[in-house]
Amino acid sequence: MSGATLSPDADRTETTLLRQLVDDMMTQRKELMDDVLLERKRDRRHKNVRFALIFGGIGLMLLSYLYVFVILGGGIGASTPSGPYAAVVQLKGPIADGSSANAVTVSTALERAFKDPRAKGVVLYVNSPGGSPVQSSIIYDRILTLKAEYPDKRIITVATDTVASGAYFIASATDKIYVNRSTIAGSIGVISDGFGFSDALERVGVERRVFTAGRNKARLDQFTPLTDDDRAKITDVLDEIHTHFIESVKTGRGDRLVLDTDGLFEGDVWTGNQAVAIGLVDALGDLSGVLEKEFGVEHAKDYTVKPAFLDRIMKYAVTTTINEINARNQLSIR
Repeated sequence: MSGATLSPDADRTETTLLRQLVDDMMTQRKELMDDVLLERKRDRRHKNVRFALIFGGIGLMLLSYLYVFVILGGGIGASTPSGPYAAVVQLKGPIADGSSANAVTVSTALERAFKDPRAKGVVLYVNSPGGSPVQSSIIYDRILTLKAEYPDKRIITVATDTVASGAYFIASATDKIYVNRSTIAGSIGVISDGFGFSDALERVGVERRVFTAGRNKARLDQFTPLTDDDRAKITDVLDEIHTHFIESVKTGRGDRLVLDTDGLFEGDVWTGNQAVAIGLVDALGDLSGVLEKEFGVEHAKDYTVKPAFLDRIMKYAVTTTINEINARNQLSIR
């Protein structure tokens, strides 16, 4: 029995149906892919919006934090308050030429603070371990000069964590010193330190070659053995600076010092409570309390000379990192 055959018209109809079926399948597939892609775009858009909101919130918080603690310097406004106020100059970090706590910038800020006719007084807001004896001495002398020029305007030190060494040198020129009970105060001494590598050179077979005009030009070279003459010379220099430090503190603090205190001028440090007892400082107190007690005001205008905005941010970031590292270690005094 022979098989049936389709007519040409039937064959064309079947082909048309197959093409239509394929086209429908491709259309459905495209619609499905479009729906999937659209859904993915919506998901990405929602994620981007959520990320932007979160990132924007964090950024806003960071900018607010930087504005308060970097630009305004810890919440002390640089703008002129509407009510009575005292002028504030901040002394923070190591005292050194090139740092924010150097003689030029601090002296400039102090001069502007004293010259403000509306300021009821001046507050030196201190948190510093000290530093250069020269920079400290210049600021000390500038305070005494300004006090003489403006006899009716008092300057009060308020210290937080540390007022030691060169920072205490400076603070002793002010009329009063207030601290926290746990503030580290004092350290009336001078230090010079370093390393000697002369033996190390011999062990590795390295010859040090130094040429000078002047026999003492290479004194205290780290790769040259220390001599008795070197020790005598550096001791003489340190003693001279130390004497200047002691005389300045005695001049500034006067009969408030308990002079027979053991170690008073030997580089020792004391807590705030102990420092009050031996006359290194006058009383316990914080900035807001001192503003009210000493000047009868609630507000302060910051005269601190601040570096450029980006420099402040970089310095704040570095300082925060260092403080975080130091916070993991026990208290150390230098």
